[in-house]
Amino acid sequence: MIHLDPRFTAIISILFIAMGLYNIYVGQRRMRAMRTRGDKVVWYKQVGILTGIEYSLLGVVLLLNLGISTGLFPNAMAAIVVPLYTIVLILAAAVLLLILLQTLAATRRRARRASTTASQAAASDETDQQGRTVKQQTTQIRHRRERRKKAAAARRRQSGRA
Repeated sequence: MIHLDPRFTAIISILFIAMGLYNIYVGQRRMRAMRTRGDKVVWYKQVGILTGIEYSLLGVVLLLNLGISTGLFPNAMAAIVVPLYTIVLILAAAVLLLILLQTLAATRRRARRASTTASQAAASDETDQQGRTVKQQTTQIRHRRERRKKAAAARRRQSGRA
């Protein structure tokens, strides 16, 4: 077990628990906002809530470490506290792994959305370019007709028919 200054460990563990509760609160607010927009949201896919749980578990791990290292728990409870410490530490690692997987999945989704959006934008640009080309062709044909009419009128004038 890691033995740090007990005061430092207590302060850090309280900070971890406070940050965890804050992240859980913010994550729940975001979930409510997403639900009001009509999105289907589950708590275990929200990185904010998972981060809050992770911080809280790390705070509990630090408090258990503090209790074990300072002798706060009697020797008779060591059979309960040490496995509890190990279980909470493993849970914290599992939540950390879940956070990493959710972050990677979100990154992939964003990349897919960006590539889809870029391909849609390219397709709309081609459509715009084709539209412009059609307009240019239309104006070019109209100018050509006008030139031909003027040239025909000029030929008529020269021949004396006009």
